[in-house]
Amino acid sequence: MKKVLYILFFTMSLTAVSFAGTVGKIKGKVVDKSTGEALVGANILIIGTTFGAATDINGEYVINNLNADVYQVRASYVGYQSVLISNVRVNADLTTELNFQLPLQGVSVGEIEVVAQKPLINKSATNANRITNSDEIEALPVRGVNQILSLTPGVVLQDKTIFVRGGRQDEVGFYLEGTNITDPLYGGQAVHVVQDALEEIQVQAGGYTAEFGGANAGIIREQIKSGTPNFKASLEYVTDNIGFSGSGGRFSGDKRLGTYWYGYNEMTGSLSGPVLNERFKFFGLFNYFYQTDQNPQSYPGINLGLIGDPTTGDTLNLSYPAGALYKNSLEQYNGTGTITLDFNPILFRLAGTFTSQSTFNPFSTSRVAGNIANILDEGRVERIDGRNGAFNLKMTHILSSTTYYEINAGYSFRSSNTYDPI
Repeated sequence: MKKVLYILFFTMSLTAVSFAGTVGKIKGKVVDKSTGEALVGANILIIGTTFGAATDINGEYVINNLNADVYQVRASYVGYQSVLISNVRVNADLTTELNFQLPLQGVSVGEIEVVAQKPLINKSATNANRITNSDEIEALPVRGVNQILSLTPGVVLQDKTIFVRGGRQDEVGFYLEGTNITDPLYGGQAVHVVQDALEEIQVQAGGYTAEFGGANAGIIREQIKSGTPNFKASLEYVTDNIGFSGSGGRFSGDKRLGTYWYGYNEMTGSLSGPVLNERFKFFGLFNYFYQTDQNPQSYPGINLGLIGDPTTGDTLNLSYPAGALYKNSLEQYNGTGTITLDFNPILFRLAGTFTSQSTFNPFSTSRVAGNIANILDEGRVERIDGRNGAFNLKMTHILSSTTYYEINAGYSFRSSNTYDPI
C-alpha cells in the first residue's frame, strides 16, 4: 500500500513592511565623551559590510536592513578617536540601540574597542517576544528545535508536537526566513531545520500584528545563519555508543555504563566565508542523523523461553531483549545554506534547506497482525520515505538611509511515501 502526500504552498510579498519581516536595524547617537554634545556628520560603519550611516544634526543615525546576526560597528569623527563596538546582536524585526561616546584624539592615537552587553530589555519589542540566539542554542544541553522551543515560557512539547499558550497544534504559525512553513493540513512545522543552522528563534506568544494570519496561539520565526567575513569551519560528531560496540550488538540487551545503546549517531559539518570579497558571503551546513530506535523507552524486555503449540508441535523462542526496539530506526540527511550578494544599493539573499529521511515504524495502526508480530525480528513493518524543504529569495533596494523596499518570494514543500518494504 502506498500513500503519497504533497503539500505545496507559495508566498510572495512586495512591500516596505513585508508580510513577515526578516531584518532588523541599529540606531543610536554619537556624542563627545567629555561634553556630551552631539557630533554631526560622524561616520558609522558595519565592519565586513557596505552598510553605514552618518549622524544628523542631533547626532543620531539609523542603519536599516540588517540580517539577524552579530556585528562589529565602528564610529569615527575627525579629531576624535574611533570607537569599535563588537558583539552587537541584531534581531529580526527589532531595533538594537547603540550609542557612542567618542573621546578627543589628543596625544593618543588609536581605536577604542568595546564589547557590547546584551540589554535586559529590548525596548522595541512591544509584545511577548522571546528570542533564543545562536550562542544560546550552542550552550543549551538539548538537541532539536522542538526541544529548544519547549524551554520557552508558554510553550509545551507533547508527543513531538508544539503547543503555545494552550492552543491547538494548527493555531501555531511557523516561518523560516519569512516563508510560511506551517503544515496547512495538520498544523505544526512542515519543514525540518537543524538547530546548528539557525541564527535565532523567535517565539511570539501574542500581540503580533495583522501581517501574521491564521495563528491564534503564537508565531515561531526562525532565521538561518549568514556567511562570515572570514572563513570558518566546524565539524561535530555525537554518539551514544559509549561502549564502542559494533553494529551487531545493537540489540544485545546489554547495558554499558548503566544504560542501553539506542544507536544515536549524528554528524554536523558547516563552512562559511566570503566569495571573492566580503560583499559576497555564503553559509553551508550538512547534517547526517541515524538512530536505531527513534523513540527510546525504558523497555525492560521479555524472555519466556520456548512456547509450544500442543496441536501442531510448533515452538517459538519468545525472547525480546531490553533496550532498542527492532526496526524502529530513523535515518536523515539535511542540507541548509544561505548566499548573500551585496550590490549596494541592491542586495540579494538566497536561503534554503532540504531534508530527506527514512523511517521504519513497527507499531503501525494499519497492521492487521497486531503488535505481537513486532516481537519477532522478522516482523513486517511499514516504511516511510519523506522529503521536505523551503527556499527563500529576497531582493532589497535601499533608496536612502531611512527608506527601502523588499521583494520576498518563498516556496516550501513536504512529501511522504508510506509502503510495505517487503
